[in-house]
Amino acid sequence: MVTMIKYEPLGNHIVVEMPNVAKETDSGIIKSDSMLKEERDKRDGHAKVVAVSQDVKNVKVGDTVVPKGQGFMVMVDNVEYFQMNMFDVLGIVK
Repeated sequence: MVTMIKYEPLGNHIVVEMPNVAKETDSGIIKSDSMLKEERDKRDGHAKVVAVSQDVKNVKVGDTVVPKGQGFMVMVDNVEYFQMNMFDVLGIVK
């Protein structure tokens, strides 16, 4: 199922849902806030596209992309998403 949000970015921007960072290790150790922040800042895997501006033509909602990691967080309906320039997408996962 494709996640859609009630938000439309402007210009050449897309909004992606970044993979979650586990709050505890597999062995049950709870990670500190600084550890979680460090992991969130370093995550650079696949991201699911949840919104695109009207100017973006090569990416659509539901695509999985590999972001370069530049952008900023936006809060929509109490959920945090990552908004970035389309030109910071390294590729689309097929």
